[in-house]
Amino acid sequence: MQQNQLTKGEGIWLGIVFAAVVFSAAEAPFTFTFDTKIQFWQVIADGIISALFIADFIYSIRKYKKQSELPPTQRISARQFKIYSFIDIVAIIPFDLIFYMLGYMLGPIGMVSAKTIKLLRMIRLVRIVKIFQVFNSMPLISGWLKISLAFVSSMIVVHWFSCFWIMFHPLPANMDRTSYYIECFYWTVTTLTTVGYGDITPKTNAGRIYTMFVMFIGVGVYGFVIGNISRIFAESARYKEQGREKFAELNAFMKYYHIPSKLQSAVFNYYGHLYNKRLSDNDTQIISELPHALKQELQVFMNMKLIRNLPVFQFCSIACLREVSGALEQKFYSPGDTIINIGEIGDEMFIIGHGIVDVITDDGKTVAQLHEGQFFGEAALIQETTRNANIRASAYTDLYRLSKDDFIQIIRHYPELLDSIKSVTHRRASDRNGAMQKKLA
Repeated sequence: MQQNQLTKGEGIWLGIVFAAVVFSAAEAPFTFTFDTKIQFWQVIADGIISALFIADFIYSIRKYKKQSELPPTQRISARQFKIYSFIDIVAIIPFDLIFYMLGYMLGPIGMVSAKTIKLLRMIRLVRIVKIFQVFNSMPLISGWLKISLAFVSSMIVVHWFSCFWIMFHPLPANMDRTSYYIECFYWTVTTLTTVGYGDITPKTNAGRIYTMFVMFIGVGVYGFVIGNISRIFAESARYKEQGREKFAELNAFMKYYHIPSKLQSAVFNYYGHLYNKRLSDNDTQIISELPHALKQELQVFMNMKLIRNLPVFQFCSIACLREVSGALEQKFYSPGDTIINIGEIGDEMFIIGHGIVDVITDDGKTVAQLHEGQFFGEAALIQETTRNANIRASAYTDLYRLSKDDFIQIIRHYPELLDSIKSVTHRRASDRNGAMQKKLA
């Protein structure tokens, strides 16, 4: 199951299995500590969890058999797989069902057997280590999810220590189970966090020894949690910090060379666009060392992020978006550069990646401005028509060009794109006619 990035379906499945493990990690120690009788709902839950673990075990076997398709760094050894398999098989055993069937009908021998089975149930908690190994192997997992996992794992550790404390100090006769558990949980939190108010203290030598052990563990757990949370926030802020440093360097550059304010504004706007729309300002450098074929494939996905939310592409399949993204050609224009001349035959459409373009009539009047994410020239792809307006860059602009030849090749396989562009073209024509009628009225 180890890999650097999971699909959405694999992530959901892993989350379901993780939830089942967390439930077992909370319920099994509690039942063992308070020596409670297994209820029917616990038997049902145990059956469901065992079924989930069986399905996950089968899934793990299939993944292991297919791991030859993965890079060597993402594979697991045969020894690791045997260890994981042993843990999986133990986790599959429905201990609650066995205990429920055994009951307390066999006298003292049955009681000992039942307690042994209760203890064996906690073996499945080892599986939580495997789950965290998988999550830690995914570098693209979100920071908030990592923090949530760290919080859940911390609460499980506190829960375990609380249950062990109860074993040293059994439930008093004058307290109910819930209140006493909360008190023990409170003692564990104050001890692990090294706060130690001292209002709950051990009364026996065994209790004192256990408390010292928890104190030593608490220092490590506290440092581990704080260190991981700090690292997560540092990773999430790394590109923001790089952005701030870049802007500071640019600002010093502008002042030193006395760059005009208008040009400064254009430069800062462009870098603002980079940091808002991309992972960082060196996306191309990140993939520069890859083979050409891989770079092309990654560039396709970078282009897909640009176009997938545009109205004309909203109803296109992923396969269609990939074809369009692969056909896009990036073009750059300076303020005042003409992109389209009125009267010429159109054979391409443009998508604005950054910047602003003016729509100008033949009498030199600007009738509209198009911004980042908008597109123009789409009518040329579906009909032989001349351009009915001049399009001129009014700022430093980068566009993505889709030629008519590429468009024709794409719609042969994905006719839904043709229908979408016809719909947009028809809607724009209707809007223009409506505007003209209002002016005439």
